[in-house]
Amino acid sequence: MLQHLALDMPVIYKNPITKEKATLLETSHGTGGKYTYIEVELQPEGGNPIHYHNKFTEEFEPVTGVLGVHYLGKELQLEPGRKFKVPVGDNHRFYNPGQTAIIFRARLEPGQPGFENFMAALFGLVSAGKTFGANQIPLNPIYAVILLKWGDTQVDTLFFKLFLPVLNVVYSLSRKLGYEKKLLQKYVRHT
Repeated sequence: MLQHLALDMPVIYKNPITKEKATLLETSHGTGGKYTYIEVELQPEGGNPIHYHNKFTEEFEPVTGVLGVHYLGKELQLEPGRKFKVPVGDNHRFYNPGQTAIIFRARLEPGQPGFENFMAALFGLVSAGKTFGANQIPLNPIYAVILLKWGDTQVDTLFFKLFLPVLNVVYSLSRKLGYEKKLLQKYVRHT
């Protein structure tokens, strides 16, 4: 079972490599499972790879600056006051197209304790120097699989789809062998 994050809000995570800062404004636990609400400070050229989620919608709302959203092959430029919701299963990514840091908020519906754990563990692993590459992939491949599951991160490629059954087996084994518990204990604050 996924752990709920501590309720002393807000919880702030910083990435020393990308200088990204993510603030957990409201947890799934705190909203009764209705949503998770996150604020992100994103540096120029910051962003994430194209992906989709099977379990939640993701609504983006810029606070300062212009937020780029790649959505189903189209590029959107969102300014403060404009929201955009990505439905379940649709390919997307967010990025900063400008030359200065921006701040945006993301609302995940329904609430996602797994995604909250994903953020805590990923930023913890990055801070501990236990990742590599531009996308900060965990050095421990078992941790990478756990993070993919927690974040409900799906990639629309043939390789990923063919490899998904193996990922599911590795995730089940990671739980049985205590890897998930170790990752939770080390990086995720519990209620």
